Amino acid sequence: MTPLLWLALACGEPPNVPSTTPEGPVAVRVALDGPVQKGGGALRVVVDYDPTGQVDVPAPVAQGVTFEADGEPRVERIGGRDVVTQRYVFRSPSGSYEIAPLDARWTAPDGTVTTGQSGAVFVDVGVEPPRPAEIADIVEPDRVRVVPWLAASLVGVVVAGGLWYAFRPRRVVVAAAPPPVPPDVLALTAWDQLRADPAVPLDDKAVQLAELFRVYVEAVLGFEATARTTLEVVEHLESLRHLPDGNVARARRILRATDRVKFAEERPGAGRAEAIAEWLGELDADLRGFVDSTRPVGLSRAQPRRSA
Repeated sequence: MTPLLWLALACGEPPNVPSTTPEGPVAVRVALDGPVQKGGGALRVVVDYDPTGQVDVPAPVAQGVTFEADGEPRVERIGGRDVVTQRYVFRSPSGSYEIAPLDARWTAPDGTVTTGQSGAVFVDVGVEPPRPAEIADIVEPDRVRVVPWLAASLVGVVVAGGLWYAFRPRRVVVAAAPPPVPPDVLALTAWDQLRADPAVPLDDKAVQLAELFRVYVEAVLGFEATARTTLEVVEHLESLRHLPDGNVARARRILRATDRVKFAEERPGAGRAEAIAEWLGELDADLRGFVDSTRPVGLSRAQPRRSA
């Protein structure tokens, strides 16, 4: 990357972020923007790409952390490439978090898609850094008996040659790690297995459904739903302006229905099999409706205007 772009990231750029010019058509870098305060901090996302194509970049995601864009993205032309910089403000409870790598998809004029990936960012919020331990006393080694230098040199050459031959580099093929499973796939797969298992009692199904729904909300919406009550979760969803219509009602029905089974020991239709099947079907429709309308998608950006 050019010196001007690194100057823009000088505040908060971690030492493990590479500073070389990207060889491909797209590169994405994520770094903290300034020190982390109690309750949150700021994150800067920089996308450097070939202006002949279009780029899509998702918003940062971390479990238990909420992100909010801080203004409009800044677009620059540097060295024949377009550079888009977006600052995010994040908030979270005290703890240690990992911000997952971001994938930037660049689409060429002929439709070819190339993906650039950032590194993960680790951040501690309201957590004291580890304190160094005391260094143990150093024990002086015994004096080494003097060995004739010529004989020692010959032995060293022979030993070095043997070690080089024994441990010479060999070609190692490392299998690529499988991509992470999206949260919507995890939630629906777990629910299908849970619903179809006749060995799981209705009480356990209600508890596990409420838990996997909260885990999905936390992963997609960045709200710590697993640590909140049903009322707090519903109130938070009502405060989201861009949540699709009907999802607050779906969440309320899922959580309240499972609460009645967990805490009031209520059984749909007095425990009749037909009533329980109908009850599970209604919860299935609400869960799938919520997930289908909130599943993670790429944040599409319009083609930036070229400077004159």
